[in-house]
Amino acid sequence: MFKKLGNSSFKYFATNASKTEAQGVEVRIPVPWGHLAGKWWGPKDRTPILTLHGWQDNCGSFNALIELLPKHLSFLAIDFPGHGFSSKLPPGFFYHHLNAVILVRRLQSFFNLDKISLMGHSLGAITSYTYGGLYPQSINFAICIDGLQCPINQKKLGRVIESLDGFFKYDAQVNKIFSNKVEPPAYSIDTMVEMMHKGTRGSIDKDKCKYIITRNVKESNSKPGLFYFDRDPRVKSGPFMNWPMDEMLEHAQRINFPILSTMAESSHVMRNHGVFDIVKDHILKVNSLAEFHDMKGTHHGHLNNPENYAPIIWKFIEKYDKAEKKIDLKYFEQIKYEE
Repeated sequence: MFKKLGNSSFKYFATNASKTEAQGVEVRIPVPWGHLAGKWWGPKDRTPILTLHGWQDNCGSFNALIELLPKHLSFLAIDFPGHGFSSKLPPGFFYHHLNAVILVRRLQSFFNLDKISLMGHSLGAITSYTYGGLYPQSINFAICIDGLQCPINQKKLGRVIESLDGFFKYDAQVNKIFSNKVEPPAYSIDTMVEMMHKGTRGSIDKDKCKYIITRNVKESNSKPGLFYFDRDPRVKSGPFMNWPMDEMLEHAQRINFPILSTMAESSHVMRNHGVFDIVKDHILKVNSLAEFHDMKGTHHGHLNNPENYAPIIWKFIEKYDKAEKKIDLKYFEQIKYEE
């Protein structure tokens, strides 16, 4: 179905086998602007479940959950561009949420897969759902944790203006960082934990912040022992668009594959203006393979309390997983990765 991408733009696919199989293996996937970083869990010759994290998080968000899922399954959890260990976009470019949808298509093409299985949280869940509605024939199943349709913001044009202004502010910061004229503010790890906990409105428990911070910080060159947040500040810019309700419902009609949606009772993200419930009801009318579960806890419940999510997710995967051994093992040869 898909044609392999040319080697002229893609030079390396590298792994670091220093970590144990149980902890996941670090991977690098080449893209035209650099590389995607991530972790591969499970057998290397089995088609993985592509796993997508939330806004300003990274693939460490899934460590605790994947550790509780069966070891014969394979997961490829990636860092989105500008997050974690993945390359940042060049200065001047905006992180549009549809870039993530394009990225899924690129990865499906890279691995030459006719069908793909997806698991995502928040932005990653929205990406999985959006991609599924655009290419339903390409989906085995999708697991959407605390995210589904694109959120609607009542400010509309006012929100777009805020996003534009934010982008130019953050892009100016990026230009200074890229030119080595300035280093971001540095903090102790304890301070960073407090900042992350408060920044997520308490959604991530303090003792779970380490899973995100590990991939989101670098040690300061000018202040040894202190660290700075290394994710691209441009990712903090808000969205440029809202989807009209009629398009959301048309999109929902295309969700004809197995889909699992979990929504936390204390989520501060998706339960806005009743849109989620409208989309949910619409999907249930047209798709007998859809499952919806209400969960206790916060938006990051899969990270704080993975033991509550693992049984539901495993039961769903066991029912619908049709992964075959398709991945070419040459991708996992020991290749020196060059930045």
